[in-house]
Amino acid sequence: MNANAFFTRFLDADRSLLALARLKRGSVGTRILIGVIGAGAALAMRAAGAAFYGEITGFMILLPGVILAALAGGRLSGATAVFTALIGGWVVVRLSAGSGAGMPPGLSVVATVNFIIVGLFCAWLGASLRRALARLDAVVSALSLSNARVDETEDRLHIISELAPVMLWMTDAHGDVIHLNNDQRLFWGDADLRTFDADAILHPDDRDRLLAVSRQANAALTGYVVEGRHRRQDGEWRVLRTEARPRLNAAGEFMGMIGVNIDVTDARAAEAALRDSETRFRLLADTAPVLIWVTDQNRQRAFVNQAYVAYFGADYETARAADWRASLHPDDVERILAESIAGEATGEPFSLEARYRRHDGEWRWLKSFSRPRLAGKTVIGFVGVAFDVTDMREAQARLAESEVRFRTVADSAPALIWMTDDSAKLVFSNKRYRRFFGIRSQKQLADAWRRLVHPDDEAVFEAAFIRAFRARDRFEALSRVNHPTLGLRWIRAEGVPRFDAAGGFQGYVGASLDVTDAKRAEDDLKHINELLEVRVAEALEEKAAAEAHLMHAQRMEAVGRLTGGVAHDFNNLLTVVIGALDIILRSNDPAKTKKLGEAALAAARRGESLTHQLLAFSRRQALRPEALDLNGLIREGEPLLRRAVGEAVDFKVKLKRGGAPVKVDPAQFEAALLNLVVNARDALGDVTGGKGARITIQTMNCVIEAGQVAELAPGDYVCVTVSDNGSGMSAEVIDRVFEPFFTTKPVGKGTGLGLSQVYGFARQSGGGVHVISTVGRGAEVRLYLPPLLAEDLPSPVAASSTGERASTRGGRMLLVEDDASVAAVALDLLEGFGLEVQLAESGPDALEALRKARFDLMLTDIVMPGGMSGIDLARQAAQDWPEMRIALTSGYVGDDVDQVLAGSPWPFLRKPYSTEQLRSIVDGCAAPSAES
Repeated sequence: MNANAFFTRFLDADRSLLALARLKRGSVGTRILIGVIGAGAALAMRAAGAAFYGEITGFMILLPGVILAALAGGRLSGATAVFTALIGGWVVVRLSAGSGAGMPPGLSVVATVNFIIVGLFCAWLGASLRRALARLDAVVSALSLSNARVDETEDRLHIISELAPVMLWMTDAHGDVIHLNNDQRLFWGDADLRTFDADAILHPDDRDRLLAVSRQANAALTGYVVEGRHRRQDGEWRVLRTEARPRLNAAGEFMGMIGVNIDVTDARAAEAALRDSETRFRLLADTAPVLIWVTDQNRQRAFVNQAYVAYFGADYETARAADWRASLHPDDVERILAESIAGEATGEPFSLEARYRRHDGEWRWLKSFSRPRLAGKTVIGFVGVAFDVTDMREAQARLAESEVRFRTVADSAPALIWMTDDSAKLVFSNKRYRRFFGIRSQKQLADAWRRLVHPDDEAVFEAAFIRAFRARDRFEALSRVNHPTLGLRWIRAEGVPRFDAAGGFQGYVGASLDVTDAKRAEDDLKHINELLEVRVAEALEEKAAAEAHLMHAQRMEAVGRLTGGVAHDFNNLLTVVIGALDIILRSNDPAKTKKLGEAALAAARRGESLTHQLLAFSRRQALRPEALDLNGLIREGEPLLRRAVGEAVDFKVKLKRGGAPVKVDPAQFEAALLNLVVNARDALGDVTGGKGARITIQTMNCVIEAGQVAELAPGDYVCVTVSDNGSGMSAEVIDRVFEPFFTTKPVGKGTGLGLSQVYGFARQSGGGVHVISTVGRGAEVRLYLPPLLAEDLPSPVAASSTGERASTRGGRMLLVEDDASVAAVALDLLEGFGLEVQLAESGPDALEALRKARFDLMLTDIVMPGGMSGIDLARQAAQDWPEMRIALTSGYVGDDVDQVLAGSPWPFLRKPYSTEQLRSIVDGCAAPSAES
């Protein structure tokens, strides 16, 4: 037998012994039987070796049977085997010894005792081995079960780790990562744990702090919690909350850390948003002008805003912790507490209104609104807002009082007062309205008026109201009403739109009055008015005629003052003319004749100038505003003005250097200036005593400030001043001095129209008049006229020389003149120009001549006999012979002709005229104006 076979059998024997020792423990009989079988097997071996043992007991060979019996059945089996083997062994010994001497008795006892002791020991040992093997099997089974459970637990932990919704990790004692769960691997990426560097994924700003916390925990064998930014596999930095605990073995040795990473990025962002929201809420609440608070589940204030703090006049904590019930008005405490408890019990929004004492002691009405704060369906407190409604309640009280007053006034008013809403429906009427229309209920109010209004007026009345209603305009209407007791009545209704404080249309409010008596009186007045209109028209005509007579009388008054001076001048002029002509007729000396002729011509021209001035003042000259120099106009009229004041008055003229250009009617200005000079002369009174009477005319430029002169706009003006050192005027007289027909002269000495004419002229010319005077110290009248603008200045026109004029020689001319003397002189002059001239004495004669022959030019007098004036002739000739040039001439023009002449297109030549003026007309040049 080789060694392998031996060991194989040996191992098989071991397995047999193990199988024997693992036999289940049976009943007592079974165990005794096992002991007997073990002893029998051992006795069989002793019997087989009887020859070998001889007289020796050889009980030692029986012990293996005892051991196997004890190993298979336990102590009972072992003890049974010991005693069975002992008895059987002595039997075998006796049988094998036969009749021989056998063992000595002493040795037999020793052998028996020794076998019992050793046998029992072997039985105990075998039984102990059985029990030890049984316990070992139990331990092995338990260990196997424990290992299975550990494996199962590890599998479960692995599954839990992989499926956990958080990131799990594990490190060894050196800090190296040895495990990452699925979420952690997804966050960091599938990295090789042998080369994975956890420090590299930390944010640079957080790395040192995170590593320091980890190292301190590892050194102290304690857990730690820390937050920091980690780079996710996609490169995004995420905030992770790390919670780690140390791993220790059974011996308490540190094995590393196990931890969990939770991504709190969104949570921290939400917390930041929540903080921002809370900050905004606090800012909003603190800036709100109302009281705001938040309560907790204990009904205590958890937050109050600044308005709440300010109301109670304390610091924040004191105001928050204060009992709001303590500030309630005593009359409101019981009601508010009951309403508050009931409102909170419902878990629904509720409102309270009561008086609360402010920090200054004043009681204010606050209206609060509370809304529950819910966590799921659980009320965790309330949010409240309170408004100070003291002013609103007072306004409501005033409004109610105002409404009562309005109704009282409306019901006591002697008119039918009504009011509509924004849909034109009647919503209110006073008692008088209700009584008049028989209204007994609110339902009858809307259409009660329709039952009484006259059928012919209903549609008209309603249409008028609808038009005003749509335009939001004032409404007025007059209609007839068939009253059941009063009969036919005239009702006048007036209404105006009403608007609220925001401008929103609310309807109409109006009143209706019974104007029946007024309507009847109006009809009577119409008849009276018709009669009055006739009489008023007659009175106005009489008044206009009287004014015209008075104005003419005023002019004549001024002309009368000039009569003496003008007559004196004309006598002197006629003396020169008559004397010169008489000498010319008797003298044959050409030089003397020429000299006397020039003197007579000069005297005649002076007479022409005087006539022109008189005609301008008496309005017998056409009046046309034109650009002129006032200085030149004053110089031209100075002789006439001197005659008006007389030689006893010191008359001075001070004219501004450079001229005084204006645009006025020269004749009207001369009349105004003459009126001022005549008034100044009257103010001097009697000047025969040598009192030093003085009148001064002065021109200057003035700058008028705003308000300096009444009715005169500020700016630059040309000022003409007429001053005297006469009696002067009082303030009362100055206030009325420009009124028509106002005069301080005795009856019959003045019309009161002189200064009125001056004022009218100044205002129509764009200027004004101002009087400065003191009683006893003279007066100064300032006439302000607008200066002439640069664009209005007349363009200088060079005088045409005789050589530059168009030749008129050989032309045909029709002269229309009814005065034979004038016609004779004109014929002589015109024929001297080389013209062929035909004379006609009237308009009809001129038309007849025009029909018979062709003429290049017609010069016609304006005032002629025969029923046709020169202007009528000119119009007819211009229409029938448009190619013929026409010119007008006259020495006198009436007011009716002045208006036509003002717009005529033909040149006008004033009589008397010179040869040069006549030549200008004939040559087609613009003749000098009638006023030049």
